[in-house]
Amino acid sequence: MLAKLEFYGITGITYKLLKSYLKGRYQRVVLNNYSSSSFTNWGEISHGVPQGSILGPLLFLLYVNELPQITNENSKIVLFADDTSMIITNPSTLNFEKSVNEIIQGINAWFNTNLLSLNLDKTHLIHFVTKNSSSIDFNITHGNK
Repeated sequence: MLAKLEFYGITGITYKLLKSYLKGRYQRVVLNNYSSSSFTNWGEISHGVPQGSILGPLLFLLYVNELPQITNENSKIVLFADDTSMIITNPSTLNFEKSVNEIIQGINAWFNTNLLSLNLDKTHLIHFVTKNSSSIDFNITHGNK
């Protein structure tokens, strides 16, 4: 995150303030049951932003800002808060599956590079066809997942 802030020109006192906000945070897990509680050791958080913070959504958008650049002439990525939608069009039914797979593989690679993970359980595909086009069945591949 700090490297991305510098890339976008956030320097000086603003950078130092955000760095102090993001660094030196710790967490632990507390397991409560009816008779006792267990705690893990404290561990430093090296990635991410505080959940529920006012700066969280802004920092998240700065973090994923270049994601829409992973497109081709038949696709567009739309970001809204923490939700991402891909719109893929291809008049050729033969090339549509290839386009979908290329975009998903590109997004998965971008996620891995940026220390994020693509939640495939929350990933859905809606395929729209016009009356004059033939529907195709296809499989989406997603790399090593």
